[in-house]
Amino acid sequence: MKEKHRLSQLSFRQKLILTSIACLVIPALGMLYITNVYSKLIIREHSLEKSTQSLRIVQSQIDVIFEEMVSVSNFVHFDPEIKTLLEDAKTNPVAARTLTSRLEQVAGDTIDLRITLLDKEGHAYSDYSFYDYDPRQFLKRRWFSTLEQLPPYDTLFMGAEDNYLTSLQAEQPYIFMTARALREETTAAPYAYLIVSRSEAAIRERFASLEEDVYLLDEEENILSNRNQELIGTSFDHLLPVDELVFPDIVKFKGENQLLLSLPLKFARWRLISVAPYEQLTERLNGINRTGLIIQTIFAVSFLFALTVLLRRFTKPVLVLGKAARRVEDGDLMVRSGIRGTDEIGSLGHSFDNMLDRVQLMLRQVETEQELKRQAEIAMLQAQINPHFLFNVLSSIRLKLLMKQDEENAAIVGSLSAMLRASFSSREEFVSIASELDFTKQYMELMRFTMRYPTEYAVHVDKELLLETVPRFILQPIIENAYKHGFLQGGGRVVITIGLVQSRLTITIEDNGTGMEEHTLVALLQHIRQKDAEIGALSAEGTPVAESAHGIGLINVYQRLKLIYGELFEMNIESIHKGRTTVQLIMPVKRIGADNHDL
Repeated sequence: MKEKHRLSQLSFRQKLILTSIACLVIPALGMLYITNVYSKLIIREHSLEKSTQSLRIVQSQIDVIFEEMVSVSNFVHFDPEIKTLLEDAKTNPVAARTLTSRLEQVAGDTIDLRITLLDKEGHAYSDYSFYDYDPRQFLKRRWFSTLEQLPPYDTLFMGAEDNYLTSLQAEQPYIFMTARALREETTAAPYAYLIVSRSEAAIRERFASLEEDVYLLDEEENILSNRNQELIGTSFDHLLPVDELVFPDIVKFKGENQLLLSLPLKFARWRLISVAPYEQLTERLNGINRTGLIIQTIFAVSFLFALTVLLRRFTKPVLVLGKAARRVEDGDLMVRSGIRGTDEIGSLGHSFDNMLDRVQLMLRQVETEQELKRQAEIAMLQAQINPHFLFNVLSSIRLKLLMKQDEENAAIVGSLSAMLRASFSSREEFVSIASELDFTKQYMELMRFTMRYPTEYAVHVDKELLLETVPRFILQPIIENAYKHGFLQGGGRVVITIGLVQSRLTITIEDNGTGMEEHTLVALLQHIRQKDAEIGALSAEGTPVAESAHGIGLINVYQRLKLIYGELFEMNIESIHKGRTTVQLIMPVKRIGADNHDL
């Protein structure tokens, strides 16, 4: 009771100082204890993270090098100009020189990139001199016979090969090579062979700045690249005799504990192995940890001293602010605290004074808002007048075209006017199938006029379904994808089929365009499933989903219909590359005049 009485006699400032010291010292002691217990674990994880990050950087850089070699192979393989020059070069020396120049252009600014092209008749073309190496010697290499057995468009990777260019063997003794058999079709025999090579130094220089010792290994554990060129071509198992490698792991290597990491490359089933000195990494981190503790202690002492000295000064603005608040409570709105500063109390005083200033400006703000409201009403009236003016102008143009017997352009202008009228005039969320089809036909007529290649369309719908209602603008975005992507390289046909399947409205849009590749279709379906999950999560929380009123595209149509119909809506997508694409929408049947909440 006596201690409690003493505490009650302390001033507010003394209580604040003692409480602040206790809140600082007790957590600091606890933190020191926890840091001491878990420091080794934290240091190990940090060392592993640092080494992994360094190895991932090297992994991405080496992947870029191999991707560049594959990209060069793909460009040469699918470049029609090179294919034509290769045929002409058999009988035309000018074409042969042009082909050589073309290969040099493909190699670009990459100094150590070399390209060799061999046809079935034994002719050779390259971006290097035949005096340095005869490319026909590649036909005698042990790996050349395996090119015929590769799957179409596949690439053979070879590492740590002797440099075939004699002028560079002293500086760059090893190279990396890719080889490919060029075919016009997957089942056709090769018409030429392509060899792309780069110096091993391009990969080795990525290891130069690392503290870790990095090895590039093939699938048989042979060393393909390392800072020590003498190890290239040897087996990593002989260098590190361990029964079974586990990654990550700490092993005894060269008399020290070493941290082992491994990451695979994208090509050829090769991988990178990093050997990092564990003691060296942890010693540095321990030093950093000790320095951090010392700095923390200095800051804590300094903070205690500053807290004790300055708390009296910090609490003075609170008293001033309290007096000002009591005067405002009495009705004096002209009072100001005058408290300023960069801390929380200064911000509070500044906000308090600003609040009083804003109260005095309320009447003038109301007057300004009324004026802005009147201006907004005028702007809305103008927005209503402008579309009508546009419709009248289009109607006049169409009438003049009809008077000149230009029925084709008159039909195009009529379609454009009808589309704009449907977009601007109607504000209903649901329209009849007949209205939606009319709008869609007008759009396809306009697209047929603007497309470079001929297009056509067909609509199959049961007449009894024309009065059923659907949300507006659900067909046009899907058909737009067909015109923009499916018919980009040639004409095509769009078929719209609407019917009832098991008492549910089924709308099918099919085009015979280029279709989608399998990975593109998989990515699209995955994106749709992701949107479905987002909609379900937001609906469960009772949060409205933001919907773009002017959004177009298949994803927007799906999201909109899913929000309207929920689980009663389904979308099915099928696509065959260079064949067709089919989008099927399945939803409940709804007739004009019925209550939309009955879905």
